[in-house]
Formats: sequence, structure tokens, C-alpha cells
Amino acid sequence: MTSHQFTVPLPGSQTALVTLTQPLTLDALTGLEQALTDTLGMWRRDLVGAGGDAGAIEYASWLQQLQPARS
Repeated sequence: MTSHQFTVPLPGSQTALVTLTQPLTLDALTGLEQALTDTLGMWRRDLVGAGGDAGAIEYASWLQQLQPARS
């Protein structure tokens, strides 16, 4: 199996490491972009909502589950 790794610089002296376990194709890149957008958005909502209303957090999670799957 061939994998690709790249390091993304973050503010300060931190980095993030991304590993792709499939060949880098346009479809794989599009999928990675969408997955990162979805995951980072979920983390942002979790961080922002951490001190918020539990009902609003639960409702937001339901909305995310109801979104149609993306290809």
C-alpha cells in the first residue's frame, strides 16, 4: 500500500499531519477536502457549543445526521 503524508503548518509552532492511504487523485482530494470541512465544522460547533444549551447541541447533531451523504 502506498500512502502519502503531508504536514500542515498551524499558527505558532504546531503542525497537523495528514496521511492518505490511497493514491492521490482528484476524487481523493475532493473527498479529503469535504471530510476536513465536515470534521473541522463539527469540532468548531463542539467547541463553541461546549458552554451552550444542551438541547441546541443535540438538535444540531440531529441536523448533521439528516444531511444527505456526499459522494
